Amino acid sequence: MRANVKFFFSISILCFLLTGCWGASGINEQLYIEALGVDYKDGKYIVYTESAIFSSIAKQEGGGAQTADSPVLVGVAEGETLTMAFRKLEKSSQFPLYYGHVQVILLSERVIKEKLDEVISHLAHDPLIRFTSWIFGTSEEIHKVLVAKSLFKQAPTYKVLFHPDKMLQRNHAVNPLSMQMLLRDGNEPFGSTIIPNIKLVKGKWLEDKEKPTFPITGGGYVIEDMQAKGKLSYEKLRGLEWLSKREKENKLEVTAGNTVVEIEIKGYKIKLKEPVKSELKYTIEVQAKAKIDENLNVVPRKELEKQIVELMKKDIKETYANGLSIKSDLYNLTRSTYRKSPSLVKKYALERDSLDSVKVAVQIVHSGSQKYKK
Repeated sequence: MRANVKFFFSISILCFLLTGCWGASGINEQLYIEALGVDYKDGKYIVYTESAIFSSIAKQEGGGAQTADSPVLVGVAEGETLTMAFRKLEKSSQFPLYYGHVQVILLSERVIKEKLDEVISHLAHDPLIRFTSWIFGTSEEIHKVLVAKSLFKQAPTYKVLFHPDKMLQRNHAVNPLSMQMLLRDGNEPFGSTIIPNIKLVKGKWLEDKEKPTFPITGGGYVIEDMQAKGKLSYEKLRGLEWLSKREKENKLEVTAGNTVVEIEIKGYKIKLKEPVKSELKYTIEVQAKAKIDENLNVVPRKELEKQIVELMKKDIKETYANGLSIKSDLYNLTRSTYRKSPSLVKKYALERDSLDSVKVAVQIVHSGSQKYKK
């Protein structure tokens, strides 16, 4: 009997020592931020937040009925510093703001040109904001980009901003950029990093009778040592399509014969011509496979391969020159040299003829239903 009393007494003591969930917050008691926007104007910082209703996301991911419309909540506040702006926004909120779900950081063109290092450093020191958040720049009004709806009126997290790894896989020269990548590559003393540019388009798609506005990428902001060097369009960055380590499905329209070809890059190499005597000389070698999507005039294989090679070489050389026009090394030629021989890139600068040779090898591996002329 005494043993039983001791047992129940011990259990009672342990129950009091156990921690509970009394301080936990319910999902409806916090405002979950999914995207952040930062602008800088007239000496003040303007911060934006984008939030969505979790019920709309849960219904779609759980296979439930699709909502008629998924509302987007955008908050905005300004302050002399970023901290003051965020505090003002938090004071005006109906619920505590939670930043642990931020997936997108959208920076205005003014921030990129004037306050990039300061803003990224501030956000990187927030313990809740993840280094995997995607980074974008824009010259559009930030709130208009954030309130833009996704296809089929789905939850805002189904917008392309939240999935750039898929969005930039086909026919894009700029790669997705996370905060981790920007902090790693953007602080390098040589070479460049590109922040994808977001612009709004309307009328390209019809949803029932409506013409919704969607965000898309178009070129990017070139960054070196966390300083903006300039903004280049997709057309001026096309050469980067052929010098990418990411798997891409880029298509090339061959002028002669109305031919459309899908290019798969097998790999590329950048070589410094040695010994270096009075200037830097580089060679770029690219290997690619091609698949024909459309070949209306049935251009012969060898002729088509030759045209593809010439177009790719042209893109690579023009993009290199476009980079030099803003004093930027878009292909990171000097970055690889700096790691091996820092004295060389400190002594010699890139010139127009520093890209000594571009070698491209293309093999057509699939022609679909087309037949070649003999």
